[in-house]
Amino acid sequence: MAKFNNIFIMVALILASGVMASLAHKKISPPKHVRGYPLHLLHCARRVEDECGKEIFLGMFEKLPVSRKCCVQLIKKMGKTCHDDLDKAIVHLPDYSSRASKAIPKGNRIWHKCALVARHI
Repeated sequence: MAKFNNIFIMVALILASGVMASLAHKKISPPKHVRGYPLHLLHCARRVEDECGKEIFLGMFEKLPVSRKCCVQLIKKMGKTCHDDLDKAIVHLPDYSSRASKAIPKGNRIWHKCALVARHI
């Protein structure tokens, strides 16, 4: 479990640095209200268990459900700001930018579905 956690953190760091490089290349600024944007993304990613981060990520790009456990973590531990910031950061990466028009709305649907699930716990 610790090994997978370290891998997830490394992926978050690579993701954050890739996002920053992509943002610089596209001349898109990170949100002005967030100082230390890559560190912010890393802290956001650490708020849910690795398996939940993977479920949420895959849910944005494939037709895979997000479990009740992961919905609760998304809503109660990660929060809306972190979820939205990570979604936006992911779709700025070259490998995912072509799917942004579907991934962002899907990320919003995941949030709303999870909010309903978490409300009943």
